[in-house]
Amino acid sequence: MSNYISSLHGVEMAKGNPATGRILVIFDEKHILEETIEDEIDNFINGENRKQKEPLLKRLTNVSGNKDINRNVSSINSSYPFHAMNAAHIEKILKTDFKKGLSSKFIEEKYRKYGLNEITKEKKNGFFSYLREGLKDICVKVLLASSVVSLFLGQFLEAVALGSIVLFQVGLGAVQKSKSEISLDALQNMLVQKSTVIRNGIKQEIDAKYLVPGDIIQLKSGDKVPADARILSCQDLKINESSLTGESVGVYKNNKSCKLDTDVGSRHNMLYMGTTVLSGVVRAVVVSTGRSTEIGKIANMLDTITEESTQLENMAESFITKLIKAYLIFFGIFSSIALLSGRGFAQVLMMGVTFFLGAIPEGLPVTVTTCMVLSVRRMAKKNAIVRRMSAVENLGKANVICCDKTGTLTLNEMTVREIYTNGCVYKVTGSGYSPIGNIEPIEEVDKDWVGLDELLKTGVLCNNATLVKKKDKWEIEGDPTEGALLTVAGKRNISTELLKNNFDCVKEVPFESKRMYMLSVVHNKEDDDYRVYCKGSIDKVLEKCSFIYENGLERLLTKVDKEKIVNHCNEMASKGLRTLSFSCKKLQHQEDDTTKDFVFLGFVGMEDPPREGVKESIKKCSKAGIKVIMITGDHIETARAIGKNLNILTNGLVITGNDLERMSDGELERTINDVQVFARTNPEQKYRIVKALKRLGHTVAMTGDGVNDAPAIKEAHIGIAMGMNGSDVARDAACITLVDDDFSTIVAAIEEGRSVIQNIRSTLKYLFAGAIGEMLTIFFAFVLGLPAPFLAVQMIWINLISETLLGSSLAVESPSDNILLNTSIINKDSLFDKQLRNKIFRRGLSIGLSTFAIFKGSILFGASLAKAKTLAFSNFILCQLINVYDSRFSKDRKPSKYMNIMAGISLLSLIGILYIPLLNSIFGTVPLDIISLSGLVGTVLLSRI
Repeated sequence: MSNYISSLHGVEMAKGNPATGRILVIFDEKHILEETIEDEIDNFINGENRKQKEPLLKRLTNVSGNKDINRNVSSINSSYPFHAMNAAHIEKILKTDFKKGLSSKFIEEKYRKYGLNEITKEKKNGFFSYLREGLKDICVKVLLASSVVSLFLGQFLEAVALGSIVLFQVGLGAVQKSKSEISLDALQNMLVQKSTVIRNGIKQEIDAKYLVPGDIIQLKSGDKVPADARILSCQDLKINESSLTGESVGVYKNNKSCKLDTDVGSRHNMLYMGTTVLSGVVRAVVVSTGRSTEIGKIANMLDTITEESTQLENMAESFITKLIKAYLIFFGIFSSIALLSGRGFAQVLMMGVTFFLGAIPEGLPVTVTTCMVLSVRRMAKKNAIVRRMSAVENLGKANVICCDKTGTLTLNEMTVREIYTNGCVYKVTGSGYSPIGNIEPIEEVDKDWVGLDELLKTGVLCNNATLVKKKDKWEIEGDPTEGALLTVAGKRNISTELLKNNFDCVKEVPFESKRMYMLSVVHNKEDDDYRVYCKGSIDKVLEKCSFIYENGLERLLTKVDKEKIVNHCNEMASKGLRTLSFSCKKLQHQEDDTTKDFVFLGFVGMEDPPREGVKESIKKCSKAGIKVIMITGDHIETARAIGKNLNILTNGLVITGNDLERMSDGELERTINDVQVFARTNPEQKYRIVKALKRLGHTVAMTGDGVNDAPAIKEAHIGIAMGMNGSDVARDAACITLVDDDFSTIVAAIEEGRSVIQNIRSTLKYLFAGAIGEMLTIFFAFVLGLPAPFLAVQMIWINLISETLLGSSLAVESPSDNILLNTSIINKDSLFDKQLRNKIFRRGLSIGLSTFAIFKGSILFGASLAKAKTLAFSNFILCQLINVYDSRFSKDRKPSKYMNIMAGISLLSLIGILYIPLLNSIFGTVPLDIISLSGLVGTVLLSRI
């Protein structure tokens, strides 16, 4: 056992004492955990007593009889740090053979333990479930009850109209909610269908869903990784992990062990499901499948995130529920009194129907939806496609934007910014892969351009990428870094095609992480000689160099030269630029030594450049009271430099994923308000950041484009995905997609969102004032023993037609010029604040008193009940006509054309109801004479006091 423990990676010594039966183990916590050593001791014992005891993996999984196998195994594989373990250790843990692969016996056993290598979806609620849920709403119950009562009392028209409208609204809501989530479908589509595997010593191709931990897989350039795997051997392996980590540059891999605390993005010996092999070949052992993989963990997070109700929905539901409960109490008391005083049961019930119709602002859903829909259309014109209308309201309240760097703040296109050669620094203009731009020295110096041209030529010949133009846009086929080198050569008018034709590549040493350089041996057709070109890290390239190019000559490279070169290189790196160095050498023969005596040419500094207008947009956010937090998978120094360049990082903190991992939720909440940049983060950490901000009361927008962003995007109040270069998973998890991938569009969307909130507040003021006015009119009549002032059909017309038309006009009011700077919108604790409530109750009271006054007054002066109801009906509509103009937020601007049209339609409709006989019979109205109309003018003016 001592020998076995000593063989574990990270164990420095294991010495047994035969006298005590104990073993002293000294180990490095950076490479192996104490719990892992304990598990290995158990594994060793179980291996010796296999017939008597269960195998370790079976004991740990306890999958016997488990119906949800795919979910159960997530704890198994995560308990082993495969990236920090040596190959022999992994082979024992997974019970496999690295040469022959799994045997048939173990394959069947592992199928039962681990299940299929796929991401299964949770069962979703169907249409009828949501329909039943909608019918439980208290407003729906009251309105349906009112419809039934109307039918019972012989009011067939009112009953059918009210019941149909309510059921239609509930059914529409159920249809919207029953639309299944497609994030997991998109995630599943990322996964491969076939995989090359070695089983029973035979190389074969199987469906990737049948892979299990312990399978030996083989991949080549262009393949998608079918499961999480530990690399056994590889050659020139480069992986595109941008979908998982967000980094645009390909990652070089090898089979060396990592430290225990190495983050996911830096584990050079691991392959992850859904990523792509850019170049090379690899042989690896599967360590995690299905939902135990890194991409499976993302699926698990997407499953657990539920859509939250917006503040408006919660407020409206809470306020209306309180109103109805209060109305029920009052109606219960006074209806009992009315029945005891001798009123008829039918009369009391009819009073109740009109009472509740007045209490509930039925026009609210329609007008708010109109406001949202129109806003969605305006946003679409600004390149922001809204998938869920609730996001519009949240946009207006947003005070934090968590922004992914790659593809959101930046172009996700590497660009050379500076060049150092021949003792001179050159500045490069232009952006993206377009070969349009200039290369000029930063300082005016008398230097020849031969050294610069030789460096750029090296970048072209030591290169496997291709620059192509598609639909007026330059794109790269291959590695983004190599694409940047072709682009900068084009800015110097160096023809890539001509160079490739004149120089044939006869030998190539691909870039590897352990070498940190690439070599290309080429044959010069014109001079009939051979040359070798090299690019790589500054230290590796300098190691190979004995000479340096200077002023048209090659001279010996001195120690002082190296120090100067390294200082310039570090200066570029401090600006957030990624450096790449170049050298060359003439050869007498193709097989000459390519390890030394190179001529140092210089190096370039490149970056993923910021999008145009991003800096200005961030300044706007700051003025609007919105904090922008950059969350990226880049290294901390790169993240810090980019944060400063974009003015995101001012006086705040920069925290890495490892720092975050060591923080408790409480520590994170105490710190997060001071953090402006998060670096080297993984999907779980982005998700945790968003949740911490939400717990602190912030309204959070999360932008991103990769699979790694999806959980945080879905958890945020406003999830925003990039439409052009974003992944399907990110787009489907988001509620807003930016067509142009422009951060500036977010600012325009927030401005639209704030306008929507302001218009909704105006709509609430108008509708609830009307609802309170109706309720008070009916209540006063009920208390004084008078008949209901309105017929049920009149109430339906007021609430569903007249008020809806007028209320919708408030929804289309254009925003004020300084709406983005109006930070009071995001500082309000509620859309329905005290100030708004006071205005609503004051206006509702004046409308109710004036309407009841003309109803009661006309009866006192001997008018018929039909005329009194007609006057009350007309007074209420006219009061609301004035109220809609008074409810506007920007009274200094002219009313919209739409509002004037709706007001005119409502007025003409009222005139028709009063003076067209057919409508008189439907609505129970009578024509009004001049005296009656004069009285109406007086009570309407009275309501303005």
